[in-house]
Amino acid sequence: MVLLLIRGDNYEKIKNALADIHRHAKLTIDEKPKVMVPEAADELLKYVLGSIKKPCVTACLVKIKENAPRAIDKIRKIHPPAHIIVISEKHEPYQYLLDDFPKMPPLKGYYKSKSEVDEYMDNNKSKKEKTNKNKNNKSKFNGNNRNNRNNRNSKYKNKNENNKRNVKN
Repeated sequence: MVLLLIRGDNYEKIKNALADIHRHAKLTIDEKPKVMVPEAADELLKYVLGSIKKPCVTACLVKIKENAPRAIDKIRKIHPPAHIIVISEKHEPYQYLLDDFPKMPPLKGYYKSKSEVDEYMDNNKSKKEKTNKNKNNKSKFNGNNRNNRNNRNSKYKNKNENNKRNVKN
C-alpha cells in the first residue's frame, strides 16, 4: 500500500486527477480520499523532493493498493491535471500519515467509478440471488401467488362460460 499526495489549484482538478489515476493509470484507490491542509502538503513535498516551486491551494491524500514502483510507473504514463507525489514506506512521514488518515475529513464530491461499484455489486450478487431463489421457491407453493390465483380463476371462468353456452343451447 502506498499513499498519494495530490496537490492542485482547486478541488475539481484534484477530482479529475483521481479519476485519471483510476481510469488511465488503473491504480486501485483503497479508501475515500481525505482532504489535507495545503501547508502540510507543502511541508511533505519539501521533505520528499527538497524544494517547492509554487505553494498549493488544495491538497488531498489517497491510499492505493499497488506498490510504489508500479504506482510511479503508471502515473508517469498519464498526465493528470494536478501534482502527484508517491509516499511509500521508505519515507519517514509515511507512518504518521497512516495514523492521521482516519482523522482527516473526506473529500466531498468524490465517488467510486461505476466499474468499481459494479464489481462490488457482482461480488454481492451471488448472496442476493440465493435469497431471491429462496423467496421464489416459497412463492411457488404459496396460494397467494398471483400467477396461481390467475390460473385458478381462469379455469373457473372457462367452466362458467361453458355452462352458460350449454344453458342457451
